[in-house]
Amino acid sequence: MLGGLLCCMTLVNWERLPGETVEEFVAAMLLLRHPHGNRITPSRGDRGVDIRIANPDGYDIYQVKRFCRPLTSRQVTDVENSWQRFVDETLPTLPVRSWTLVTPWNPTHERLAWLERLTAGSGLRISWMDRDHLDGMAADHPALIAYYFGDGGERIQHLMAQALQGGRDMPDPGQVPAESLLTAAIERYEGLASALTDVDPFYRYEFDVREGRVSELPWDGDVLGDDLTAFLRYLQLNERHYLVMRLVARAVESFSLRPITGSLELQVPVDSAERQAVEEFLRYGAPLADIDGTITHSSGPPGLPDESGPGRLSFMVAAGAAGDRPDLEVRLVAADGTVLHALDLVQVRASRGVDGPGIWLAGQDPGGLLHLQFLVNAGDRDTFRLQVDLDDLVGKTPAQVLPAMRLLAALAPDTTLLLAVRGGPAYSPRWQPEASSLALHARRQLRVLEALQVIQSHSYQRIVIPAPSSTSNEELAGIIQLAHLLQGGQIDATWPQVDFPIPANAGPPPEGEFSVAILHELNARVGGRQIPLGMYQCVTYLAARIADPAEAAAAQAGDSIRLLPGSTDRALITVVSAAEALAALAARGGAPPTG
Repeated sequence: MLGGLLCCMTLVNWERLPGETVEEFVAAMLLLRHPHGNRITPSRGDRGVDIRIANPDGYDIYQVKRFCRPLTSRQVTDVENSWQRFVDETLPTLPVRSWTLVTPWNPTHERLAWLERLTAGSGLRISWMDRDHLDGMAADHPALIAYYFGDGGERIQHLMAQALQGGRDMPDPGQVPAESLLTAAIERYEGLASALTDVDPFYRYEFDVREGRVSELPWDGDVLGDDLTAFLRYLQLNERHYLVMRLVARAVESFSLRPITGSLELQVPVDSAERQAVEEFLRYGAPLADIDGTITHSSGPPGLPDESGPGRLSFMVAAGAAGDRPDLEVRLVAADGTVLHALDLVQVRASRGVDGPGIWLAGQDPGGLLHLQFLVNAGDRDTFRLQVDLDDLVGKTPAQVLPAMRLLAALAPDTTLLLAVRGGPAYSPRWQPEASSLALHARRQLRVLEALQVIQSHSYQRIVIPAPSSTSNEELAGIIQLAHLLQGGQIDATWPQVDFPIPANAGPPPEGEFSVAILHELNARVGGRQIPLGMYQCVTYLAARIADPAEAAAAQAGDSIRLLPGSTDRALITVVSAAEALAALAARGGAPPTG
């Protein structure tokens, strides 16, 4: 049994491989085991780090060396220098939990002791991943060995040809029941996807047979929000069905270990909006859409279209993993440098320029009201763009959109906007927003939104922003007035007459002029809904008299008597809590009157 297992192991002849191949192959094995790890590009300064793997409690750092034989003095110095760069440049800035030296050579006891002395006092978990360990990992990745050292690439091409041809060989839908046709197609493509996934070490293949026509699909419907989808291809199989082929990267670094590349030509008129979009794509990596162009060449995993020709080209940036990017915010800054408002930026997408140092970064506030794009790091062309979806307020809660609306309402000629690390340094220069009616419109909206938020603070029911078409000016005025009362305000009013319900155990009606208070159970009317608040509106009539004393003398509990103004027709409207209302009623020995 043991002999059989050993025969099944695929051994790598490390000594005969070029050093660069050793390092890339080892990196590939580690990164496929840890899909969200990163390989550090040496040209950018590796800071003593070749591979880093993020964990909740810190990073695992790997330093990969191509050494296949006992270390020479120069190789010892090389490792020591890498360790020192790591200690000086990485350890102070990154939460690290372990550091591992990786070599396709099994160390001696003396070398293990040397590594222990070198790393003593670091407080990290130190390991040496040796040849035996790498051979064991290689045995778990036969597809990776076949790709680097065998015929894996040719096998993938052959299987992909079968996949793309298989759809064209499907029976005529008019001759075969739809259920049988779909079952045969699904089984065929599931088998091909499994075979391709087994032999391609960097990408996973998925096939999906759907009903419909490719020409009727939204062009970005299958990729938004999926940061590991590398490529999508659509193939119309017949009049009723089409195939979706998806390449999904097995690891973040699949894109660099086996990149997708291409050449294309774009045709844009001089001094046009299309030309500006192309320049921003090249300089900043900003997305562009529907540009006339021609694909002249493409390379990468099998399944990429090998035909060339003209068409409409679009480049978009999917919302991807944040990586090392810190949380960001947008700040509105006064002329004296005071931060007036800070707004979290979420659903962040970022890209870099193709032939320039610029960065394109876009995101929105948590409420989805503001959509911002920043083009930075490329000099005098840096700018930002602000798009506001004020029509998208309906159905959202006041708390969701109030932070963004307050920022908009505070826009003024002497304020500036900037992008910054959340709670940290500025990420961009300051920009002065263009003068517009946004601030004025936001101030008008803000009054209603803040009133709705006050009402929400007194209700267990979810309050959302109503549609303008179903909300009258009278209802909006009532919302603002109610919020004023709930915040402890009062309203002066006048009155011509009022019917006062006589509570139980009431004494004889008073003579002459007197003051009286009537409590009404309080509800908020928002978007046609009546929302109970557990509060009471208290109307205090400062001077009242009985309209008909004889009628009042004959009235019983539960009847109503009419009151008229006395020396003044003033009334004060306030709001009291249920506890205050009950205490007042208990003092009078009555139940809450409903006016």
